[in-house]
Amino acid sequence: MYKAPKLNNIETTGLEYLYIDSDGKIETSKDHNKLIDNPVGVLGNTLKPLFTTSMPKDFGFITYSDQPPGCNAPAKFGHSKGLVMMDKTRTGVWLLHSVPQFPFRRDNNFYPSTGEAKAQTFICVTFNYDEFQKIGDHLLHIAAFPFDHHVPADFHKELIDVTERTITPGEKVQDLRSAAGASFRSIAKHNINEDVKDKDPKRFEGDLYLAIAEEYNTDVKVQTWGRQHKREDSYCGLKEVLNIPSVKADLGNGEVKWTASNDHSKWCVSANANNPLICIADVNRAISQYKRPGGALCFENQPASDLFKGLLMKVTLAPGSVPVTPPVTLMMIYRINKLLHGLGLSVLVDHF
Repeated sequence: MYKAPKLNNIETTGLEYLYIDSDGKIETSKDHNKLIDNPVGVLGNTLKPLFTTSMPKDFGFITYSDQPPGCNAPAKFGHSKGLVMMDKTRTGVWLLHSVPQFPFRRDNNFYPSTGEAKAQTFICVTFNYDEFQKIGDHLLHIAAFPFDHHVPADFHKELIDVTERTITPGEKVQDLRSAAGASFRSIAKHNINEDVKDKDPKRFEGDLYLAIAEEYNTDVKVQTWGRQHKREDSYCGLKEVLNIPSVKADLGNGEVKWTASNDHSKWCVSANANNPLICIADVNRAISQYKRPGGALCFENQPASDLFKGLLMKVTLAPGSVPVTPPVTLMMIYRINKLLHGLGLSVLVDHF
C-alpha cells in the first residue's frame, strides 16, 4: 500500500492510498470508499487482533519503531518500523511500514494524525508460524526497538529476545516463504564505522540499497525521504543506485504528483524493466543512516514491481559522485576510437 502526502496543491488529505493485493488487483481508497485511518478499512482490519486488552493463549505481537508514540528510540537501535503478530498454532503477519508513531494506539485511533503529512508505504505478508524464528532473527539484526508487545514464554526465543531489546546488529540475508508459497528475502544491512567521513567512498558499504543491488545483481531505482540531513546523491559505480526525485499516481480522481521531500516512504525497484524485483525498506540514503541498522523485505513480483515503476517520474544521475571506476569495455574503447578518428585525432588503442 502506498499512501499519498497531504498537499494543498494536489488537493489530497494525506489519507488516500493505492493498494495492490497478492493477486495483482490494484485499487485505491476511492474504490474502497475508506481512507487509511478507517478502523474497518484495509489497514484497520489487518490490525484488528491488536484492538483488544485480552490476548488469546497462542497469540503474540511486537510493534517496533525508531519513532514510537511520544518519544524517539535511542540511536543504537535501527531506523526501522513495523509489527509482527502471530498465532502459534497457525500463521501470522509481518507488516513493514514507514509511519512514525504507528500504531498510535491499539484501538480505533490506531493511525496518527502526524502520519498524514508525508507519503508512506506498507507491505503485509502472511507467514506460517515457524518462519517467525527467522523474522525474529532479522529484527535482532536490524536492532528493532519494540515499544509494545505481548509474546508468550513458549514462542520463538528470537522474538522474546527482541522484546528484551537485545542488541545484535549486523548484516544478514535470509530466504523466507509466505504461507501461500511466495519467495521473499529479508536483508539486514552492514553498518559503517562512526569514523567514516561524509565523502569517504567506504561510506557506501552501509548503503542498504547498494547491498540490494549487489545481492540481486541489478541497478536499482530508489525512493527515500528527500529532506534527510546530508541526503546521499545517486551512486554510479559497478552497480547503480539512482534516486527518484518525484512520483506520480492516480488515486481515483486523476493523476497527482509529489516530490521526494514530501515522501517518507523507502522502497526500490530494479532499473531493468524486465526484472520484477521490488523491496520495501526501512532506511533513507544518508550517511547518518549508513551508520545505523536497517533492512528490507524483497521479492520478485511483476504486478507490484510494474505498479511502483509506473509511479516514478524520473531518476537522478550523479556522474560526479562515482566512488568506483567501472571497467572500460572493448565496446567503450571502440566507440571512443571511432569518435577520435572522426575528429582526426589519435586512437586510444590500436589492437588487443
